Amino acid sequence: MELYLIRHGQSHNNAHPEEQRVEDAPLTTLGQEQAALLANFAKSLRLTRLITSPFMRALQTTDPVRQTTGLQPEIWVDLHEQGGCYAGHIPGQYIGRPGMTHTELAAQFPEFQNVDDIDGDGWWQSKAYETNADARQRAARVLDRTRDTFALTSERVAFVMHADFMRYFVACVLDVSSRAPHNASVTKLVISQDDSRVEYFNRTEHLPEQMKSC
Repeated sequence: MELYLIRHGQSHNNAHPEEQRVEDAPLTTLGQEQAALLANFAKSLRLTRLITSPFMRALQTTDPVRQTTGLQPEIWVDLHEQGGCYAGHIPGQYIGRPGMTHTELAAQFPEFQNVDDIDGDGWWQSKAYETNADARQRAARVLDRTRDTFALTSERVAFVMHADFMRYFVACVLDVSSRAPHNASVTKLVISQDDSRVEYFNRTEHLPEQMKSC
């Protein structure tokens, strides 16, 4: 399989100081513009599956890709950013928040699949802040699911996800560390049952230099 790891466009939390963080940040105007350029670039990837994190910034990045590719996006909760959905910016004082509910997701993103897997308590259900160790275990779980589902196929799959969790995932695949990718960047992996490799990392030529952000 070919796996494309796409980081969401610039969000409110990327563009503002930590004390202004919100629990489920939407894209900024720049992030929306990045997502539109990404969507045009995604046509060349010839994707067969489009899978996204349930965070608003990932969903808003995925929707233009849906429109240009004609694919019906799928939500995998396990692609969420490290930490989960929480309020606050002081370590040790984070407050778990629900995340969007089934009803909210269905209303805002009616074309997306797997919304039924999320109930009225939200996709995060106000759980405690996820530790780094738990995020690494989740990355391994996502890799297992990816291999079980796609490794023996010729699918071309995109995961729309987040910088920190992407780094955990790449480390899980290749046992190497990586730097944080740019917003709306594309990283390509080839994964089989026996071998995995990175063909390129943090590809951003679809973005003008003045539109690149971290």
